[in-house]
Amino acid sequence: MLERLVAGSFRNRLVVTMIFLVGTLLGVKALLTLPVDAFPDTTPVQVRINTVAPALNPEEIERQITFSVETSVSGLPGLENVRSISKFGFSQVVATFDERTSIYDARQLILERLGTVRLPEGIEPPSLGPIATGLGEVFHYIVRSPDSSHSLADLRTIHDWIIKPELRRAPGVAEVNSWGGHEKQHEVVVDPTALIAYDLTLRDVVRALKENNRNVGGGQITASGDALLLHGIGRLTTRDEIANVVITSHDGVPVRIRDVAVVRTGHEIRRGAVTSGGQGEAVLGLAFMLMGENSKEVTQRLKQRVDEIRGALPEGVVIEVVYDRTELVDHVIDTVKHNLLLGAILVIVILFLLFGSLRAGLVIALTIPLAMVLAALGMKEFAIAASLLSLGAIDFGIIVDGSVVMAENNMRRLAERVHALGRALTRSERAAVILESAGEVARPVFFGVVIITLVLVPILTLERIEGKMFQPMALTLIFALFGALLIALFLTPMLSLWILPQRPSVRESVLMRWLLATYERLLERVLRFRRIVILSIGVLIAATVILASRLGSEFVPRLSEGAIVLNVVRLAGISIEQSVTYNTVMERFLLDSFPNEIAHVWSRTGTAEIATDPMGTELTDVFITLKPRKDWRVARSQSELVRKIEAVVSDFPGQTVAYTQPIEMRVNEMVAGIRTDLGIKVYGDDFNELLRISNDIQRLLTTVKGAEDISGEQLTGQPILRVRVDRDAIARMGIPADRVLEMVDAVGGIAVGEIQEGERRFPLVVRLPDRLRGDPDALSAVLIPTDAGPVLPLGSLASVEETEGPATITREWARRRTVAQCNIRGRDMGSFVWEVRARIAQEITMPPGYTVEFG
Repeated sequence: MLERLVAGSFRNRLVVTMIFLVGTLLGVKALLTLPVDAFPDTTPVQVRINTVAPALNPEEIERQITFSVETSVSGLPGLENVRSISKFGFSQVVATFDERTSIYDARQLILERLGTVRLPEGIEPPSLGPIATGLGEVFHYIVRSPDSSHSLADLRTIHDWIIKPELRRAPGVAEVNSWGGHEKQHEVVVDPTALIAYDLTLRDVVRALKENNRNVGGGQITASGDALLLHGIGRLTTRDEIANVVITSHDGVPVRIRDVAVVRTGHEIRRGAVTSGGQGEAVLGLAFMLMGENSKEVTQRLKQRVDEIRGALPEGVVIEVVYDRTELVDHVIDTVKHNLLLGAILVIVILFLLFGSLRAGLVIALTIPLAMVLAALGMKEFAIAASLLSLGAIDFGIIVDGSVVMAENNMRRLAERVHALGRALTRSERAAVILESAGEVARPVFFGVVIITLVLVPILTLERIEGKMFQPMALTLIFALFGALLIALFLTPMLSLWILPQRPSVRESVLMRWLLATYERLLERVLRFRRIVILSIGVLIAATVILASRLGSEFVPRLSEGAIVLNVVRLAGISIEQSVTYNTVMERFLLDSFPNEIAHVWSRTGTAEIATDPMGTELTDVFITLKPRKDWRVARSQSELVRKIEAVVSDFPGQTVAYTQPIEMRVNEMVAGIRTDLGIKVYGDDFNELLRISNDIQRLLTTVKGAEDISGEQLTGQPILRVRVDRDAIARMGIPADRVLEMVDAVGGIAVGEIQEGERRFPLVVRLPDRLRGDPDALSAVLIPTDAGPVLPLGSLASVEETEGPATITREWARRRTVAQCNIRGRDMGSFVWEVRARIAQEITMPPGYTVEFG
């Protein structure tokens, strides 16, 4: 049947040629429009649910927000995992779904459930993170003022209201995030003493501002036959208007906001900061790519937008692009192109030497580009990106096998026929010979390709991360093999008819004759000493088995991204200002130590506006982008440079540092919630017990060969100033607990509305003076009016004490967990994990209900 199919196609040469021509054109178009990335995206279908509560500590965040959100999303179809993190002022719940779930369906299901979540009063509803994956963070840029003519609040406002909206318009952009700077807000700083003097409470100020800051619509009224829209305007727009709001009046004399408070421009409680280039603080912008987009094209669009925006910025403000994915993608694609081109040239040269005919080599060589473009059609249909693994998997030696057999048999049969007749063949005679020759080898060619394809089938059964990593490679090779099979069966015979010489030689090429003669001599000697040969082969096989049993195992080799990330962990409770000072000194030191290696260095502390990467103020990511390798002086490889940087950074006290890369870090964090090569997750309920087990595991890791950058999560050590209401005291004074707690709430700021400045909107908050916000004793002395008459200090109505609490609370499937983590150097991951797993089972005491899992 296969022979008849080949024969039929050969007779309909024009139709087959047109089909291949159309397929080639479509393949070229597909190849040019394929998504391009460094390697396949292995992150799962994941939705991040973020909730901001600026004034709550981690325990309150867990109790009041995280638990409610976790409960609401549990039981959704396709849900595989739920993990969460609760930090000061912030909660994030990460829901992971199976691969069959569409990201849009997953988000819709979660949005429906979130409508049932009940949160404390004043907390904004949860929001979903951008529709992006671990590879979606494709563009970083710094907004700074070199001459210091613009404050951090100005830079953040410029970014949020000028730069960010323009970049979000670029096709393929999922979100643009802001990190660092000061988020501008209007503050009413109340003097508690003035409130007492006017017989007012903080609640009176909040009520007055809320009641005097809104616009309303009254529908329509009809006057003289005209319908007039009724619009009531009462919204505050300036600081003077805020200051003149009337709180109450005494004997016809109004008491205004300005009598008890100062109205000023301030900034929200900071949850993150950015420094850059050793020059102090700046604002960082991060652009995220939509899932399935072409990272190279999206990044180019963003760079073009940035160039356009530069002309619209105020004088003294600059944008500096510090990281874009195109550099890595270009490097990877250049590597793939280089390997493919060299491979194609090598195959063509070998074919020419073996056949001794340029025309025969050309017939076979045409298989390579045609198979590539036909493979691109399959890649386009299955949404496979052009990457190091997908394109790098193509082996031209295998691709051309079918065409080699077909062309070689055609040429041999033509030569035999010419030799038998003693003359050149007519066109009909050539066609008859090639048709017969193609029929002879059609079956072995077909089954040869099928057998190779079957070898790849097990790879297609892989799931989760391994499936996402290796399935594109297998599918691309299958598409290329299928295209090469079609070319060998249907196109190569026609090309043989048109291109092969009229009088092909019967004799083999010089190289083939030499190879055959050499093979005959070797075969003769092997047969003569067959016992020795068999014994030698047996020894080699035994040695191979022994060596194979001692080989290590890795998931994939580490790809050098051309950038380094330092994950810095400092003491819990460190202030943002102190972290900024540390980061600036580190950046200067790195730039001075490696001027020929480091292109840019910037640091991210805490959490961004949209918490795609939630961190506490004790955590900092120091990003380093590198100059071209040819300019380096102190190292020859990235791993060697990391060791040099490690030696320099180790001189900074009070911190632990782990080393990774941008994409590697994001993928690890999104897949397993960790940032290093290996994370040992400990599950349990009691913080102290979790901390003990984590510390024991970290001590054990220090004795394991290959363990580097050992660290654990900061569970405890967060300084807390706890104000506990004295129920008996407030009962005697006849006041509710809220009278005391509103003073605590005002330390962070009580939101009372928004102020519109044109199209820009900024929060309006009521808060206490800085002198009270920075001194526990001064806070205890704040006077509070009581219904019984006396005015008492806060300290007599509540206990004010300094204590410690959890810095971060992480949970997985509603169980608390902590992580002991490390990187692995100079050793394979497989043997390392087996050793650590065995030693933990033998040496670490685990109480009932506590479990360990490797990530």
